[in-house]
Amino acid sequence: MSYSYIEKIKSRMNREDVRFYSDIWAPVTVAVPDADAWSTLCVMPDGEIRAYGHYRKESVFQKNPRRCYLSSVDGGLSWKRHMVEGRFTLGASTYVPYLGKYVAVRDAGAEGSFVLIGDDPDDENPMRIMFCEGSCGEIRMLFPMRSRNRVIIVCHEKRPKLHPTAFFAVLYYADGDLRHWTRVPLEAVPFYEPAEGHRGVRWQQNNRENTIEELTDGRLVMISRTALDYHYICYSEDGGETWTKPAPSVFHGTGTMPLLKRLSDGRIVFLWCNTRLLPEREDADGVWEDVFTNRDANHIAISSDEGNTWHGYREIALNPHRNAADFRSLGGPEEGRDKSVHQFEALELPYGKLMVVYGQHYACRRIVIMDLGWLYETSRHENFIHGLEAISSHGYVKSVLGCYRGTPEEPLSYVGHCAYNRVNSALMLPDPVNDGKEVLHICRTEDPRLVSNVGGAVWNFPIAKRGSVTVKLHVAGDGLRISLLDQWVNPSDDEIKQIADFTAVVTSAIQEDKIFYTRVRIDFDCDANAIEVYVNDKFLSKAKLKGTHPNGLCYLHMQSASALTDLKGALISEISFEAMPLEEQIADGEEEKEI
Repeated sequence: MSYSYIEKIKSRMNREDVRFYSDIWAPVTVAVPDADAWSTLCVMPDGEIRAYGHYRKESVFQKNPRRCYLSSVDGGLSWKRHMVEGRFTLGASTYVPYLGKYVAVRDAGAEGSFVLIGDDPDDENPMRIMFCEGSCGEIRMLFPMRSRNRVIIVCHEKRPKLHPTAFFAVLYYADGDLRHWTRVPLEAVPFYEPAEGHRGVRWQQNNRENTIEELTDGRLVMISRTALDYHYICYSEDGGETWTKPAPSVFHGTGTMPLLKRLSDGRIVFLWCNTRLLPEREDADGVWEDVFTNRDANHIAISSDEGNTWHGYREIALNPHRNAADFRSLGGPEEGRDKSVHQFEALELPYGKLMVVYGQHYACRRIVIMDLGWLYETSRHENFIHGLEAISSHGYVKSVLGCYRGTPEEPLSYVGHCAYNRVNSALMLPDPVNDGKEVLHICRTEDPRLVSNVGGAVWNFPIAKRGSVTVKLHVAGDGLRISLLDQWVNPSDDEIKQIADFTAVVTSAIQEDKIFYTRVRIDFDCDANAIEVYVNDKFLSKAKLKGTHPNGLCYLHMQSASALTDLKGALISEISFEAMPLEEQIADGEEEKEI
Protein backbone atom coordinates (compact mmCIF):
# COMPACT_ATOMS: atom_id res chain seq x y z
CA MET A 1 0.00 0.00 0.00
CA SER A 2 1.45 3.36 -0.99
CA TYR A 3 2.00 5.70 1.93
CA SER A 4 0.20 8.42 -0.05
CA TYR A 5 -3.01 6.66 0.88
CA ILE A 6 -2.60 7.77 4.47
CA GLU A 7 -3.13 11.31 3.22
CA LYS A 8 -6.10 10.15 1.13
CA ILE A 9 -7.71 8.61 4.22
CA LYS A 10 -6.97 11.77 6.18
CA SER A 11 -8.58 13.97 3.52
CA ARG A 12 -11.94 12.25 4.03
CA MET A 13 -12.04 12.87 7.78
CA ASN A 14 -13.80 15.89 9.30
CA ARG A 15 -13.03 17.72 12.56
CA GLU A 16 -15.29 15.44 14.56
CA ASP A 17 -13.55 12.35 13.18
CA VAL A 18 -10.19 13.78 14.21
CA ARG A 19 -11.58 14.39 17.70
CA PHE A 20 -12.72 10.76 17.97
CA TYR A 21 -9.29 9.64 16.76
CA SER A 22 -7.62 11.70 19.49
CA ASP A 23 -9.50 9.72 22.14
CA ILE A 24 -8.15 6.35 20.90
CA TRP A 25 -5.13 5.04 22.78
CA ALA A 26 -5.32 1.32 23.63
CA PRO A 27 -6.98 -0.90 20.97
CA VAL A 28 -10.66 -0.04 20.43
CA THR A 29 -13.04 -2.30 18.48
CA VAL A 30 -14.69 -0.50 15.55
CA ALA A 31 -16.24 -3.39 13.57
CA VAL A 32 -16.69 -7.13 13.15
CA PRO A 33 -15.48 -8.14 9.67
CA ASP A 34 -17.26 -10.62 7.39
CA ALA A 35 -14.23 -12.87 6.89
CA ASP A 36 -11.32 -14.17 8.90
CA ALA A 37 -8.25 -11.94 8.82
CA TRP A 38 -6.09 -12.96 5.88
CA SER A 39 -6.17 -10.65 2.82
CA THR A 40 -9.36 -8.62 3.10
CA LEU A 41 -8.20 -5.02 3.68
CA CYS A 42 -7.66 -2.49 0.92
CA VAL A 43 -7.89 1.26 0.35
CA MET A 44 -9.67 2.81 -2.65
CA PRO A 45 -7.95 5.59 -4.64
CA ASP A 46 -10.08 8.20 -2.84
CA GLY A 47 -9.20 6.98 0.68
CA GLU A 48 -12.24 4.78 1.34
CA ILE A 49 -11.20 1.76 3.45
CA ARG A 50 -12.73 -1.61 2.66
CA ALA A 51 -12.75 -4.96 4.45
CA TYR A 52 -13.99 -7.70 2.12
CA GLY A 53 -15.80 -10.89 3.15
CA HIS A 54 -18.74 -13.16 2.42
CA TYR A 55 -22.39 -12.48 3.09
CA ARG A 56 -24.16 -15.07 5.27
CA LYS A 57 -22.26 -18.20 4.30
CA GLU A 58 -24.40 -21.30 4.64
CA SER A 59 -21.50 -23.61 5.51
CA VAL A 60 -17.78 -24.05 5.04
CA PHE A 61 -18.61 -26.20 2.01
CA GLN A 62 -20.65 -23.55 0.18
CA LYS A 63 -19.20 -22.84 -3.26
CA ASN A 64 -18.98 -19.24 -4.52
CA PRO A 65 -20.69 -17.54 -1.56
CA ARG A 66 -21.81 -13.97 -2.22
CA ARG A 67 -19.09 -11.43 -1.67
CA CYS A 68 -19.59 -8.26 0.32
CA TYR A 69 -17.46 -5.60 1.95
CA LEU A 70 -17.53 -3.24 4.88
CA SER A 71 -16.80 0.36 3.90
CA SER A 72 -15.45 3.20 6.00
CA VAL A 73 -15.07 6.77 4.73
CA ASP A 74 -14.02 8.29 8.06
CA GLY A 75 -10.71 6.60 8.77
CA GLY A 76 -12.20 3.38 10.10
CA LEU A 77 -14.42 4.91 12.79
CA SER A 78 -17.72 3.71 11.26
CA TRP A 79 -18.60 1.04 8.72
CA LYS A 80 -21.40 0.12 6.29
CA ARG A 81 -21.89 -3.19 4.48
CA HIS A 82 -22.24 -3.34 0.67
CA MET A 83 -22.70 -6.23 -1.75
CA VAL A 84 -20.25 -7.03 -4.54
CA GLU A 85 -22.64 -7.46 -7.45
CA GLY A 86 -20.35 -8.61 -10.26
CA ARG A 87 -19.10 -12.17 -10.14
CA PHE A 88 -15.76 -11.23 -11.68
CA THR A 89 -15.24 -7.94 -9.84
CA LEU A 90 -11.66 -7.74 -8.54
CA GLY A 91 -12.50 -7.07 -4.88
CA ALA A 92 -9.90 -7.44 -2.11
CA SER A 93 -6.52 -6.57 -3.61
CA THR A 94 -3.14 -4.95 -3.00
CA TYR A 95 -2.14 -1.66 -4.59
CA VAL A 96 1.17 -1.94 -6.47
CA PRO A 97 2.60 1.60 -6.73
CA TYR A 98 4.95 1.10 -9.67
CA LEU A 99 2.12 -0.40 -11.74
CA GLY A 100 -0.50 2.06 -10.53
CA LYS A 101 -2.81 -0.99 -10.36
CA TYR A 102 -4.52 -3.21 -7.80
CA VAL A 103 -3.43 -6.86 -7.80
CA ALA A 104 -5.13 -9.91 -6.26
CA VAL A 105 -4.20 -13.60 -6.17
CA ARG A 106 -6.65 -16.43 -6.85
CA ASP A 107 -6.16 -20.19 -6.73
CA ALA A 108 -8.52 -21.94 -9.17
CA GLY A 109 -7.38 -25.45 -8.33
CA ALA A 110 -6.58 -27.66 -11.29
CA GLU A 111 -7.26 -24.73 -13.63
CA GLY A 112 -4.24 -22.90 -12.23
CA SER A 113 -3.31 -20.06 -9.90
CA PHE A 114 -3.62 -16.49 -11.15
CA VAL A 115 -2.88 -12.86 -10.46
CA LEU A 116 -5.73 -10.49 -11.30
CA ILE A 117 -4.80 -6.90 -12.20
CA GLY A 118 -7.35 -4.09 -12.16
CA ASP A 119 -7.63 -0.32 -12.01
CA ASP A 120 -9.32 -0.52 -8.60
CA PRO A 121 -11.20 -3.10 -6.49
CA ASP A 122 -14.43 -2.33 -8.41
CA ASP A 123 -12.87 -3.31 -11.75
CA GLU A 124 -15.27 -5.84 -13.32
CA ASN A 125 -12.85 -7.06 -15.96
CA PRO A 126 -9.40 -7.44 -14.40
CA MET A 127 -6.51 -8.83 -16.41
CA ARG A 128 -5.83 -12.49 -15.58
CA ILE A 129 -2.28 -13.93 -15.65
CA MET A 130 -1.41 -17.49 -14.61
CA PHE A 131 1.64 -17.74 -12.39
CA CYS A 132 1.36 -21.42 -11.44
CA GLU A 133 -0.01 -24.35 -13.44
CA GLY A 134 -2.49 -26.18 -11.26
CA SER A 135 -3.07 -25.31 -7.62
CA CYS A 136 -0.12 -23.65 -5.89
CA GLY A 137 -1.59 -24.44 -2.48
CA GLU A 138 -2.71 -21.93 0.10
CA ILE A 139 -1.65 -18.39 -0.84
CA ARG A 140 -0.45 -16.35 2.13
CA MET A 141 0.50 -12.98 0.74
CA LEU A 142 1.33 -10.70 -2.17
CA PHE A 143 4.19 -8.28 -1.50
CA PRO A 144 5.21 -5.41 -3.82
CA MET A 145 8.81 -4.37 -3.25
CA ARG A 146 9.67 -0.69 -2.90
CA SER A 147 13.30 -0.75 -4.06
CA ARG A 148 12.57 -2.37 -7.42
CA ASN A 149 9.66 -3.11 -9.74
CA ARG A 150 9.02 -6.58 -8.40
CA VAL A 151 6.06 -8.40 -6.87
CA ILE A 152 6.45 -11.47 -4.64
CA ILE A 153 3.83 -14.11 -3.87
CA VAL A 154 4.32 -16.66 -1.08
CA CYS A 155 2.33 -19.90 -1.01
CA HIS A 156 2.55 -23.10 0.95
CA GLU A 157 1.80 -26.52 -0.40
CA LYS A 158 1.52 -30.08 0.83
CA ARG A 159 3.93 -32.79 -0.34
CA PRO A 160 2.44 -36.07 0.90
CA LYS A 161 5.40 -38.11 -0.33
CA LEU A 162 7.69 -36.18 2.00
CA HIS A 163 5.29 -35.88 4.95
CA PRO A 164 1.55 -36.56 5.29
CA THR A 165 0.64 -33.34 7.15
CA ALA A 166 3.51 -30.86 6.77
CA PHE A 167 3.49 -27.66 4.68
CA PHE A 168 6.28 -26.46 2.42
CA ALA A 169 6.69 -22.83 1.38
CA VAL A 170 7.09 -21.75 -2.26
CA LEU A 171 7.83 -18.23 -3.46
CA TYR A 172 7.04 -16.72 -6.87
CA TYR A 173 8.37 -13.41 -8.15
CA ALA A 174 7.79 -11.31 -11.27
CA ASP A 175 9.22 -8.03 -12.50
CA GLY A 176 7.62 -5.30 -14.57
CA ASP A 177 4.19 -6.16 -15.96
CA LEU A 178 3.88 -9.47 -14.01
CA ARG A 179 3.58 -11.60 -17.16
CA HIS A 180 6.56 -13.84 -16.36
CA TRP A 181 6.95 -15.56 -12.99
CA THR A 182 9.83 -17.48 -11.42
CA ARG A 183 9.27 -20.23 -8.84
CA VAL A 184 11.56 -20.47 -5.78
CA PRO A 185 11.06 -23.45 -3.43
CA LEU A 186 11.98 -22.30 0.09
CA GLU A 187 14.01 -24.35 2.52
CA ALA A 188 11.89 -26.09 5.13
CA VAL A 189 12.42 -25.58 8.84
CA PRO A 190 13.02 -28.66 11.00
CA PHE A 191 10.18 -30.94 12.00
CA TYR A 192 9.07 -30.74 15.62
CA GLU A 193 10.62 -33.31 17.92
CA PRO A 194 8.71 -33.94 21.17
CA ALA A 195 10.41 -32.31 24.14
CA GLU A 196 10.27 -33.08 27.83
CA GLY A 197 6.71 -32.84 29.17
CA HIS A 198 5.11 -33.56 25.77
CA ARG A 199 3.51 -36.98 25.64
CA GLY A 200 2.05 -36.90 22.12
CA VAL A 201 3.03 -35.74 18.63
CA ARG A 202 2.44 -32.26 17.24
CA TRP A 203 0.93 -31.25 13.91
CA GLN A 204 3.86 -30.59 11.60
CA GLN A 205 3.50 -27.24 9.78
CA ASN A 206 7.10 -26.52 9.17
CA ASN A 207 7.02 -23.44 6.94
CA ARG A 208 3.78 -21.65 6.12
CA GLU A 209 1.86 -18.36 6.31
CA ASN A 210 5.10 -16.49 5.70
CA THR A 211 5.28 -12.71 6.05
CA ILE A 212 7.81 -10.49 4.25
CA GLU A 213 9.10 -6.94 4.70
CA GLU A 214 11.83 -4.90 3.07
CA LEU A 215 14.67 -3.46 5.16
CA THR A 216 16.34 -0.13 4.47
CA ASP A 217 19.55 -1.87 3.32
CA GLY A 218 17.58 -3.55 0.52
CA ARG A 219 17.34 -6.98 2.12
CA LEU A 220 14.07 -8.82 2.52
CA VAL A 221 13.21 -10.41 5.86
CA MET A 222 10.74 -13.30 6.07
CA ILE A 223 9.17 -14.79 9.21
CA SER A 224 7.31 -18.10 9.09
CA ARG A 225 4.70 -20.02 11.03
CA THR A 226 6.13 -23.34 12.23
CA ALA A 227 5.30 -26.32 14.44
CA LEU A 228 8.21 -25.40 16.69
CA ASP A 229 8.21 -23.14 19.75
CA TYR A 230 9.48 -20.14 17.75
CA HIS A 231 8.69 -18.40 14.49
CA TYR A 232 11.59 -18.87 12.08
CA ILE A 233 13.34 -16.06 10.20
CA CYS A 234 15.48 -15.78 7.06
CA TYR A 235 16.82 -13.05 4.75
CA SER A 236 17.31 -12.39 1.05
CA GLU A 237 19.82 -9.97 -0.51
CA ASP A 238 18.64 -10.43 -4.10
CA GLY A 239 14.94 -9.61 -4.01
CA GLY A 240 13.75 -13.06 -2.98
CA GLU A 241 15.71 -15.19 -5.46
CA THR A 242 17.83 -16.84 -2.74
CA TRP A 243 17.43 -16.96 1.04
CA THR A 244 19.55 -17.63 4.09
CA LYS A 245 18.92 -20.81 6.07
CA PRO A 246 15.82 -20.37 8.28
CA ALA A 247 16.68 -19.98 11.96
CA PRO A 248 14.69 -19.36 15.15
CA SER A 249 13.65 -15.74 15.58
CA VAL A 250 13.28 -14.00 18.95
CA PHE A 251 9.51 -14.49 18.78
CA HIS A 252 7.79 -17.38 20.52
CA GLY A 253 4.85 -18.83 18.60
CA THR A 254 3.53 -22.19 17.43
CA GLY A 255 1.04 -22.87 14.64
CA THR A 256 -0.08 -19.24 14.34
CA MET A 257 0.20 -16.54 11.67
CA PRO A 258 2.81 -13.76 11.93
CA LEU A 259 2.66 -10.37 10.18
CA LEU A 260 5.35 -7.77 9.51
CA LYS A 261 4.28 -4.23 8.56
CA ARG A 262 6.54 -1.27 7.80
CA LEU A 263 5.19 2.16 8.75
CA SER A 264 5.62 5.37 6.78
CA ASP A 265 8.18 6.73 9.28
CA GLY A 266 10.38 3.64 8.87
CA ARG A 267 9.40 1.74 11.99
CA ILE A 268 8.27 -1.87 11.70
CA VAL A 269 5.43 -3.50 13.64
CA PHE A 270 5.13 -7.24 14.19
CA LEU A 271 1.86 -8.98 15.01
CA TRP A 272 1.79 -12.54 16.33
CA CYS A 273 0.51 -14.82 19.09
CA ASN A 274 3.27 -14.77 21.69
CA THR A 275 1.81 -17.92 23.21
CA ARG A 276 2.71 -21.50 24.13
CA LEU A 277 0.72 -24.69 23.61
CA LEU A 278 -0.14 -27.02 26.45
CA PRO A 279 1.92 -30.23 26.33
CA GLU A 280 0.48 -32.67 23.80
CA ARG A 281 -1.54 -35.56 25.19
CA GLU A 282 -0.64 -39.21 24.65
CA ASP A 283 -3.61 -39.67 22.30
CA ALA A 284 -2.58 -36.75 20.05
CA ASP A 285 -1.98 -38.12 16.54
CA GLY A 286 -0.53 -35.06 14.79
CA VAL A 287 -3.14 -35.05 12.03
CA TRP A 288 -4.04 -31.38 11.99
CA GLU A 289 -3.75 -29.96 15.47
CA ASP A 290 -5.49 -32.16 18.00
CA VAL A 291 -6.35 -29.16 20.13
CA PHE A 292 -5.29 -25.52 19.86
CA THR A 293 -4.47 -24.13 23.31
CA ASN A 294 -2.49 -21.05 22.30
CA ARG A 295 -4.83 -18.93 20.18
CA ASP A 296 -6.57 -16.84 22.83
CA ALA A 297 -4.12 -13.92 23.07
CA ASN A 298 -2.50 -11.88 20.32
CA HIS A 299 0.34 -9.40 20.48
CA ILE A 300 2.09 -6.50 18.82
CA ALA A 301 5.68 -5.24 19.00
CA ILE A 302 7.40 -2.30 17.33
CA SER A 303 10.99 -1.71 16.22
CA SER A 304 12.79 1.52 15.36
CA ASP A 305 16.08 -0.15 14.36
CA GLU A 306 15.16 -2.55 11.55
CA GLY A 307 14.13 -5.35 13.90
CA ASN A 308 17.25 -5.47 16.06
CA THR A 309 15.26 -4.61 19.19
CA TRP A 310 11.52 -4.62 19.87
CA HIS A 311 9.23 -2.75 22.24
CA GLY A 312 5.70 -3.38 23.39
CA TYR A 313 4.92 -7.10 23.29
CA ARG A 314 1.43 -6.03 24.29
CA GLU A 315 -1.82 -7.93 24.04
CA ILE A 316 -4.01 -6.41 21.35
CA ALA A 317 -6.81 -8.70 22.44
CA LEU A 318 -7.80 -11.66 24.54
CA ASN A 319 -10.35 -13.99 23.02
CA PRO A 320 -13.73 -12.70 24.29
CA HIS A 321 -14.95 -16.31 24.58
CA ARG A 322 -11.81 -17.80 26.11
CA ASN A 323 -13.76 -19.09 29.14
CA ALA A 324 -16.81 -20.41 27.26
CA ALA A 325 -18.10 -23.80 28.42
CA ASP A 326 -19.50 -24.37 24.89
CA PHE A 327 -16.42 -23.04 23.11
CA ARG A 328 -16.45 -25.70 20.37
CA SER A 329 -20.03 -25.02 19.27
CA LEU A 330 -20.33 -21.36 20.25
CA GLY A 331 -21.42 -19.03 17.46
CA GLY A 332 -22.51 -21.78 15.13
CA PRO A 333 -20.48 -23.78 12.59
CA GLU A 334 -21.78 -22.33 9.32
CA GLU A 335 -18.79 -20.19 8.40
CA GLY A 336 -16.04 -22.11 10.16
CA ARG A 337 -15.05 -24.04 13.25
CA ASP A 338 -11.92 -22.09 14.16
CA LYS A 339 -12.57 -19.56 16.92
CA SER A 340 -9.50 -17.59 17.82
CA VAL A 341 -7.79 -14.22 17.75
CA HIS A 342 -4.90 -15.44 15.59
CA GLN A 343 -4.41 -14.24 11.97
CA PHE A 344 -3.70 -10.61 11.20
CA GLU A 345 -3.91 -7.77 8.73
CA ALA A 346 -2.80 -4.20 9.40
CA LEU A 347 -3.20 -0.76 7.83
CA GLU A 348 -1.44 2.42 8.91
CA LEU A 349 -3.84 5.29 9.55
CA PRO A 350 -3.40 9.05 9.96
CA TYR A 351 -2.49 10.74 13.24
CA GLY A 352 -0.25 7.92 14.51
CA LYS A 353 -2.97 5.27 14.53
CA LEU A 354 -2.90 1.67 13.33
CA MET A 355 -5.81 -0.49 12.19
CA VAL A 356 -5.55 -4.22 12.91
CA VAL A 357 -7.90 -6.91 11.69
CA TYR A 358 -7.55 -10.15 13.63
CA GLY A 359 -9.25 -13.42 14.37
CA GLN A 360 -11.30 -16.31 13.10
CA HIS A 361 -15.11 -16.71 13.19
CA TYR A 362 -17.68 -13.97 13.58
CA ALA A 363 -17.74 -14.61 17.34
CA CYS A 364 -14.08 -13.71 17.79
CA ARG A 365 -12.69 -11.66 14.90
CA ARG A 366 -12.55 -7.88 15.13
CA ILE A 367 -11.31 -4.68 13.50
CA VAL A 368 -9.55 -2.44 16.03
CA ILE A 369 -7.81 0.94 15.97
CA MET A 370 -4.97 1.77 18.35
CA ASP A 371 -2.43 4.52 18.90
CA LEU A 372 1.17 3.48 18.30
CA GLY A 373 2.19 5.43 21.39
CA TRP A 374 0.45 2.77 23.49
CA LEU A 375 3.30 0.41 22.61
CA TYR A 376 5.79 2.61 24.45
CA GLU A 377 4.06 2.65 27.83
CA THR A 378 6.32 1.67 30.73
CA SER A 379 3.79 0.75 33.41
CA ARG A 380 0.52 -1.06 33.97
CA HIS A 381 -1.79 -1.54 36.95
CA GLU A 382 -4.71 -3.90 37.59
CA ASN A 383 -7.08 -3.80 40.58
CA PHE A 384 -9.79 -5.99 39.00
CA ILE A 385 -12.36 -3.20 39.00
CA HIS A 386 -13.33 -4.58 35.56
CA GLY A 387 -13.15 -8.19 36.72
CA LEU A 388 -11.23 -10.58 34.48
CA GLU A 389 -11.22 -8.33 31.41
CA ALA A 390 -7.42 -8.06 31.29
CA ILE A 391 -6.66 -11.54 32.65
CA SER A 392 -6.33 -14.97 31.07
CA SER A 393 -7.69 -17.44 33.60
CA HIS A 394 -9.27 -20.26 31.62
CA GLY A 395 -8.76 -23.97 32.06
CA TYR A 396 -9.82 -26.72 29.70
CA VAL A 397 -12.55 -29.36 29.79
CA LYS A 398 -11.73 -32.76 28.29
CA SER A 399 -13.32 -32.62 24.84
CA VAL A 400 -13.35 -34.51 21.55
CA LEU A 401 -9.99 -34.14 19.82
CA GLY A 402 -9.46 -33.54 16.13
CA CYS A 403 -10.62 -31.50 13.18
CA TYR A 404 -14.39 -31.91 12.77
CA ARG A 405 -15.96 -30.02 9.88
CA GLY A 406 -18.98 -32.10 8.93
CA THR A 407 -19.48 -33.30 5.35
CA PRO A 408 -20.69 -31.64 2.12
CA GLU A 409 -23.90 -33.67 2.46
CA GLU A 410 -24.39 -32.72 6.11
CA PRO A 411 -22.27 -29.60 6.62
CA LEU A 412 -23.65 -28.90 10.09
CA SER A 413 -23.37 -32.47 11.35
CA TYR A 414 -20.35 -31.83 13.58
CA VAL A 415 -19.40 -28.94 15.83
CA GLY A 416 -16.07 -27.80 17.08
CA HIS A 417 -12.64 -27.77 15.53
CA CYS A 418 -9.33 -28.46 17.20
CA ALA A 419 -10.40 -27.00 20.53
CA TYR A 420 -11.35 -27.79 24.10
CA ASN A 421 -14.38 -26.42 25.86
CA ARG A 422 -13.45 -24.13 28.71
CA VAL A 423 -13.91 -23.30 32.37
CA ASN A 424 -12.69 -20.39 34.50
CA SER A 425 -9.79 -21.54 36.68
CA ALA A 426 -9.76 -18.32 38.75
CA LEU A 427 -12.77 -16.45 40.09
CA MET A 428 -13.68 -13.03 41.42
CA LEU A 429 -14.77 -13.23 45.10
CA PRO A 430 -15.78 -10.63 47.74
CA ASP A 431 -12.79 -9.00 49.40
CA PRO A 432 -12.74 -10.12 53.08
CA VAL A 433 -11.41 -6.75 54.28
CA ASN A 434 -12.79 -4.17 51.85
CA ASP A 435 -16.59 -4.03 51.56
CA GLY A 436 -17.90 -3.75 48.02
CA LYS A 437 -14.60 -4.77 46.43
CA GLU A 438 -13.84 -8.04 44.70
CA VAL A 439 -10.50 -9.82 44.50
CA LEU A 440 -9.08 -12.63 42.39
CA HIS A 441 -9.11 -16.10 43.94
CA ILE A 442 -6.74 -18.79 42.65
CA CYS A 443 -6.87 -22.34 43.99
CA ARG A 444 -6.55 -25.99 42.98
CA THR A 445 -9.76 -27.97 42.55
CA GLU A 446 -10.38 -31.66 42.01
CA ASP A 447 -12.55 -32.16 38.94
CA PRO A 448 -12.10 -35.25 36.72
CA ARG A 449 -13.69 -33.37 33.80
CA LEU A 450 -10.71 -31.02 33.50
CA VAL A 451 -7.49 -31.44 31.55
CA SER A 452 -5.68 -29.88 34.52
CA ASN A 453 -6.96 -29.11 38.02
CA VAL A 454 -4.48 -26.28 38.53
CA GLY A 455 -5.97 -22.80 38.83
CA GLY A 456 -4.11 -19.83 37.46
CA ALA A 457 -4.11 -16.33 35.99
CA VAL A 458 -1.87 -14.67 33.38
CA TRP A 459 -1.29 -10.92 32.97
CA ASN A 460 0.63 -8.99 30.33
CA PHE A 461 2.71 -5.85 30.90
CA PRO A 462 4.87 -3.75 28.53
CA ILE A 463 8.11 -5.58 27.83
CA ALA A 464 11.18 -4.32 29.68
CA LYS A 465 14.77 -5.37 30.35
CA ARG A 466 14.52 -3.97 33.88
CA GLY A 467 11.41 -3.55 35.94
CA SER A 468 9.38 -4.25 39.06
CA VAL A 469 6.31 -6.47 39.30
CA THR A 470 4.25 -6.14 42.47
CA VAL A 471 1.55 -8.55 43.65
CA LYS A 472 -0.65 -7.62 46.61
CA LEU A 473 -1.86 -10.97 47.95
CA HIS A 474 -3.05 -13.09 50.85
CA VAL A 475 -2.14 -16.78 50.98
CA ALA A 476 -4.78 -18.80 52.83
CA GLY A 477 -3.83 -22.24 51.50
CA ASP A 478 -0.68 -24.06 50.45
CA GLY A 479 0.88 -21.28 48.44
CA LEU A 480 0.91 -19.30 45.20
CA ARG A 481 3.49 -19.85 42.47
CA ILE A 482 4.54 -16.54 40.91
CA SER A 483 6.47 -16.62 37.63
CA LEU A 484 7.86 -14.10 35.14
CA LEU A 485 8.28 -14.79 31.42
CA ASP A 486 8.50 -13.22 27.97
CA GLN A 487 5.60 -15.29 26.60
CA TRP A 488 2.00 -16.20 27.41
CA VAL A 489 1.68 -19.63 29.02
CA ASN A 490 -1.65 -21.28 29.74
CA PRO A 491 -2.94 -20.51 33.26
CA SER A 492 -3.37 -24.24 33.96
CA ASP A 493 -0.05 -25.43 32.47
CA ASP A 494 1.65 -27.39 35.24
CA GLU A 495 4.96 -27.25 33.35
CA ILE A 496 5.33 -23.57 34.28
CA LYS A 497 8.18 -24.18 36.70
CA GLN A 498 10.27 -25.62 33.84
CA ILE A 499 9.23 -22.90 31.36
CA ALA A 500 9.44 -19.69 33.41
CA ASP A 501 12.41 -17.32 33.39
CA PHE A 502 11.81 -16.88 37.12
CA THR A 503 9.48 -18.79 39.42
CA ALA A 504 9.00 -18.99 43.17
CA VAL A 505 6.35 -20.17 45.62
CA VAL A 506 4.92 -17.63 48.05
CA THR A 507 3.57 -19.18 51.27
CA SER A 508 1.77 -17.78 54.30
CA ALA A 509 5.09 -17.77 56.17
CA ILE A 510 5.93 -14.34 54.75
CA GLN A 511 2.71 -12.74 56.01
CA GLU A 512 2.57 -10.44 59.04
CA ASP A 513 -0.14 -11.04 61.63
CA LYS A 514 -1.66 -7.55 61.54
CA ILE A 515 -1.52 -7.04 57.77
CA PHE A 516 -4.00 -9.01 55.67
CA TYR A 517 -2.53 -8.28 52.24
CA THR A 518 1.20 -8.69 51.69
CA ARG A 519 3.07 -6.79 48.96
CA VAL A 520 5.50 -9.04 47.11
CA ARG A 521 7.73 -7.04 44.76
CA ILE A 522 10.00 -8.70 42.22
CA ASP A 523 12.70 -6.54 40.66
CA PHE A 524 14.25 -8.04 37.52
CA ASP A 525 17.27 -7.11 35.43
CA CYS A 526 17.67 -9.15 32.25
CA ASP A 527 21.12 -7.77 31.41
CA ALA A 528 22.44 -8.68 34.86
CA ASN A 529 20.46 -11.95 34.82
CA ALA A 530 19.26 -11.03 38.30
CA ILE A 531 16.14 -11.02 40.46
CA GLU A 532 15.54 -9.38 43.84
CA VAL A 533 12.45 -10.15 45.92
CA TYR A 534 10.99 -7.75 48.49
CA VAL A 535 8.14 -8.34 50.96
CA ASN A 536 6.41 -5.16 52.17
CA ASP A 537 9.46 -3.27 50.82
CA LYS A 538 11.87 -5.35 52.92
CA PHE A 539 14.53 -7.30 51.01
CA LEU A 540 13.96 -11.06 51.14
CA SER A 541 16.16 -12.88 48.62
CA LYS A 542 18.01 -12.89 45.31
CA ALA A 543 17.78 -15.29 42.39
CA LYS A 544 19.00 -15.73 38.83
CA LEU A 545 16.93 -15.56 35.67
CA LYS A 546 16.76 -18.63 33.45
CA GLY A 547 16.41 -18.92 29.71
CA THR A 548 16.82 -16.27 27.02
CA HIS A 549 14.70 -13.11 26.86
CA PRO A 550 16.36 -10.83 24.30
CA ASN A 551 13.86 -7.99 24.59
CA GLY A 552 12.98 -8.40 28.27
CA LEU A 553 10.07 -9.83 30.26
CA CYS A 554 6.37 -9.10 29.72
CA TYR A 555 4.24 -11.65 31.60
CA LEU A 556 3.21 -12.35 35.17
CA HIS A 557 1.95 -15.91 35.66
CA MET A 558 0.23 -16.87 38.94
CA GLN A 559 -0.83 -20.39 39.78
CA SER A 560 -1.87 -22.55 42.71
CA ALA A 561 1.27 -24.18 44.08
CA SER A 562 -0.46 -27.13 45.72
CA ALA A 563 -0.13 -30.61 44.28
CA LEU A 564 -3.39 -31.56 46.02
CA THR A 565 -6.82 -30.00 46.33
CA ASP A 566 -6.47 -26.57 47.93
CA LEU A 567 -9.76 -24.68 47.94
CA LYS A 568 -8.39 -21.95 50.22
CA GLY A 569 -5.79 -20.94 47.69
CA ALA A 570 -4.72 -17.30 47.50
CA LEU A 571 -6.43 -13.93 47.08
CA ILE A 572 -4.89 -11.28 44.83
CA SER A 573 -6.03 -7.71 45.41
CA GLU A 574 -3.78 -5.79 42.98
CA ILE A 575 -0.96 -6.34 40.52
CA SER A 576 1.26 -3.72 38.94
CA PHE A 577 4.36 -3.22 36.81
CA GLU A 578 6.82 -0.37 36.50
CA ALA A 579 9.84 -0.32 34.18
CA MET A 580 13.14 0.70 35.73
CA PRO A 581 15.32 3.35 34.06
CA LEU A 582 18.01 1.61 32.02
CA GLU A 583 20.79 3.12 34.12
CA GLU A 584 19.46 1.39 37.24
CA GLN A 585 20.92 -2.09 37.48
CA ILE A 586 20.55 -4.50 40.35
CA ALA A 587 23.42 -6.62 41.59
CA ASP A 588 24.21 -10.08 40.24
CA GLY A 589 21.84 -12.69 41.61
CA GLU A 590 22.84 -15.42 44.02
CA GLU A 591 21.57 -18.98 43.87
CA GLU A 592 17.78 -19.23 43.70
CA LYS A 593 15.99 -19.39 47.06
CA GLU A 594 12.46 -20.30 48.02
CA ILE A 595 10.34 -17.40 49.22
